[in-house]
Amino acid sequence: MKILIIDDSKLVIEYAKSILLENNINCDIVTCNNGEDGLRILENEEIDVIILDIVMPNISGIEVLKRIRLNKKYDDVQILMFTSLQDKEFLKISFEYGATDFVRKPIEVIEFISRVKAAIRVRNYQLSLREALSILEDRNSQLVELNKQLKEAQDYMVQKEKLAAIGQLAAGVAHEINNPLGYVSSNTETLSKYIVKYKSIIKEYRRLIEIIEKNNLNFDEIMEIIKNIKKLENKLHINFISEDGEMLINDSFEGIERITKIVHSLKNFARDEKNDEYDNYDLTDIIEETLLLIKNEYKYSIDIEKDFQITSQIFCNRIQISQVIMNIIINAVQAIKSQNRNDRGLIRIKVYQQEGYVICEIKDNGPGIEKQNINKIFNPFFTTKNISQGTGLGLNIAYDIIVNKHGGDIFVESELGKYTIFTIVLPIKKLENN
Repeated sequence: MKILIIDDSKLVIEYAKSILLENNINCDIVTCNNGEDGLRILENEEIDVIILDIVMPNISGIEVLKRIRLNKKYDDVQILMFTSLQDKEFLKISFEYGATDFVRKPIEVIEFISRVKAAIRVRNYQLSLREALSILEDRNSQLVELNKQLKEAQDYMVQKEKLAAIGQLAAGVAHEINNPLGYVSSNTETLSKYIVKYKSIIKEYRRLIEIIEKNNLNFDEIMEIIKNIKKLENKLHINFISEDGEMLINDSFEGIERITKIVHSLKNFARDEKNDEYDNYDLTDIIEETLLLIKNEYKYSIDIEKDFQITSQIFCNRIQISQVIMNIIINAVQAIKSQNRNDRGLIRIKVYQQEGYVICEIKDNGPGIEKQNINKIFNPFFTTKNISQGTGLGLNIAYDIIVNKHGGDIFVESELGKYTIFTIVLPIKKLENN
């Protein structure tokens, strides 16, 4: 703590200084007898409290006060005006220009010490507050950086969970691609054989045209050539080839279209999409795309029933919602398969609109969830699966996506041995052009 005393009277300075020392005021004391020197000292040293005489030659105490308060870095310096003037107007002006207190002359010891101690206390509070704010800013910077790291870690875990799901689905997706690819390949091989036969018959037609153009054949000779061509058509089964070829081409187009859809869906699901990439989408389209990707997981043992009512579009991140739907359906499929049942399992997916929300219910007739686990189902790293089958992050990520990132809700209802229902509630946001 450093106190600066500015007064044109050396006697007053020495008396004030002695009072401070005799009363054990823990501070360094700096003195000067004019305003110019006081301003220079303030500029070069860290001053906490100033005791400033109002009436001084050259520059008055009021003028010194004004100059000090013009500099923002001295806003917190405590300034006590030293005065023997009885006119309260000067005190009023002093407070208007930023004085914090005053001390009367001649000095009355108790008053002087009390006011100085009060100024020191205020200054200490200010310094403590400044230190606390500095610590708070530092902690806040650390929290911002930590939050950034947590966000990056969360994004990494979300992407990792997606890639893990893709890894689990890889064999099934490959099978779904291989099926249409197989018959496209087979159709192409058959069509290539048909083309050879078409070339043969076209060759005969061209030979006929060439003979007609070069020779003056009679009608009977022409009919004989045509008869031979018809025999060749029957031998090569041209009529059948014409009908079957068209069917093979249509089947091939359908197969290629299916492969294209699967690859497009997989590419969309796997890409590392930014969290702010939102648009208006139909929830049922997202579900259909997801079911296409995971079809091989359920088609041999589980039936999917869909009840899709007409709903408004939702403003959402398509890839994130797809990840949620996939996670819930895959969990249902795995739960049903774990029963090793003889009959086929069933998953019902219902989509409908209610009071400004689009709602998706996914119900399976699997083993259900035990009551003690229901409240833990969305906790991070909670899983009832083997370590090799799950990380326990899927439903936690789903909860974060639906609740925190889309302002919706997700909850689960289950009866052990009978069913489990996951309900996803997403708010409807109108299209901008509406």
